[in-house]
Amino acid sequence: MVAIHPANDLGALKNPGSTAEGSQPAWWPQSGQQQGTVAPLQPLGLVALEGLATWGDRLLGLDRVRGYLVEIQEHNTLLLNPHHVHSFQGAYGLWVEPEGDQAWIWLSPQQEGQILRIPMAALQEPGSLEAFQVCSCPCPIEGIALWIDPHTGNRYLYATCYKRGKILQLDPSRGLIVQEMPAPGVGREHIAVQGDYLWVSDRVEETIYVLERQTGRELARILTPSPGPTGLAYWRGQLWVAYAHEEAYIHDNPNAPDPLSVALRDKTWVAPLRLRPLDPPSSPDPSGGSGTEAEDSPIACPVVFQPQCLGERATYTLSHGYRVELTYVEEIAQEEPRFLPDLVWRIALPCNSLRQRVRSLHWVGLPFEVEEQSGQQVAVFSLGSLGAHEVRLFGWRAVLDLYSIKYCIDPLDVEAAVLPRELRDRYLVDDDYLAMDTSIVRDAARLAVGSETNLLRKMLNIRAYVYDKLSYRVTSRIDPPDEVLRRGSGSCGEYVGVLLALARLNGIPCRTVGRYKCPPHPELKGIPLFPQYNHVWIEFYLPGWGWVPMESNPDDRGERPYSQRYFMGLPWTHAEIAKGIPFETINTDQASIGELAINHVQFRILEEI
Repeated sequence: MVAIHPANDLGALKNPGSTAEGSQPAWWPQSGQQQGTVAPLQPLGLVALEGLATWGDRLLGLDRVRGYLVEIQEHNTLLLNPHHVHSFQGAYGLWVEPEGDQAWIWLSPQQEGQILRIPMAALQEPGSLEAFQVCSCPCPIEGIALWIDPHTGNRYLYATCYKRGKILQLDPSRGLIVQEMPAPGVGREHIAVQGDYLWVSDRVEETIYVLERQTGRELARILTPSPGPTGLAYWRGQLWVAYAHEEAYIHDNPNAPDPLSVALRDKTWVAPLRLRPLDPPSSPDPSGGSGTEAEDSPIACPVVFQPQCLGERATYTLSHGYRVELTYVEEIAQEEPRFLPDLVWRIALPCNSLRQRVRSLHWVGLPFEVEEQSGQQVAVFSLGSLGAHEVRLFGWRAVLDLYSIKYCIDPLDVEAAVLPRELRDRYLVDDDYLAMDTSIVRDAARLAVGSETNLLRKMLNIRAYVYDKLSYRVTSRIDPPDEVLRRGSGSCGEYVGVLLALARLNGIPCRTVGRYKCPPHPELKGIPLFPQYNHVWIEFYLPGWGWVPMESNPDDRGERPYSQRYFMGLPWTHAEIAKGIPFETINTDQASIGELAINHVQFRILEEI
């Protein structure tokens, strides 16, 4: 056992933006306050759920490919429209309006702008559904949700329109658009209404948005744990989300010339949304410290902790956490045997942050000492003299609590931002071959932001500029930003370099973070999982808010508008190590790390938290 910096007890999770029990915002879903887990429902016979709705205690789903309207049960699936599947094929929106013992189905079928209100009983008999058309909308719509004014009894439909990038409030009795609000994301969206709030799921953004129903003001952004969110519904006191996407798998066909091949299959299921507010850890102890797993130790990386809620707005959300074991081991395997005296090997350790807690840390193979670099912990292995044919195995194993995080910070929040002097001196300089003094990089920095002065908008402009100029490709080495800009393509590490250079030239402190991602398969608990490649992303600093994350290139779809899925957001799969410091160093220039050793990285998902 070596020095560890575990998190405080997370048994009682509270909202750091609140001072009293149960003082979460009024929109906060009940599932965000529960500690138990609810298993997802994966009904058989469905291809792609494209809408969810509730009818009393029943959960209904729409498969737009099959045209099936189904009741989803824990161990069963009931088909509700056996005579009308063709009418339901290609439909997006679904809402159920109860009326006594009966119910009406609100549906947005494939025809552009058409809205139907169908009595549930009509689905049990053959015949045309055209007579149940309520109104038409001048544009195609996807998600729909009904709100009934408790004072007047008037019905208002809220609908999402991907073509116009809007959320529409419709008056179905007159077929009029009462109000338009900007859609929060860039993909196809579904919608649910709960009192004064709208919940919107965006398929491309992989994000759930909470909006004020009357104004459309964003109150929260929540990353989903899986791709392809396609529907929302409140059911049994929780907000459930439908997902639909294709997954790759190894197809085994023993009769084929090549029996093993990669194929795609459809996957669709529903699961409750899980939110986790966390108390901020105690302030870091600059003296470091060591101890055992049971001791209360300081955090491994200084963080600026802000209230999670400011009024109704959640400034950040933590969702869908998993306890994960990460093991990193180096194996000495010299390409050219040589003698190296007094070899010292340093490897950065995982750190604590708003979304990551280090529960325990152990040495593997050989014990190590801990030193601090920029407030972060680094494992120091003193390997002694390494003979020409000698072998070493050494590393660490950490248990981490990982959450998805998504910020909801407005540019007005940083309008009068003033950077601390120490950050300007350290994070606005070229300390990593960023070619910040070359004309092509300096010109790009100027063109990227134009006349913008707001720090957050400048970062968005820089991101969009880099996405416009670069396309993703795998490279065998990391070239400096000037070469990458001339070439017009780059790997994730090269995107990082260009973003760092342009941001720093525009007065935005930035740093790299890495180094590995856990495979996104939380259903495979306790099974050794191996990352496909190492990975880096960036953090940029917002005065008053601290360091916020940003992926370098996954949102680059090749054309605008670019998704903001991982702008100020990070999925649970990312393990935060080495923030602005080297991940790994050795104290000799006689050989590189790659010439001396190969690494072994393994994840195990232990449990959902």
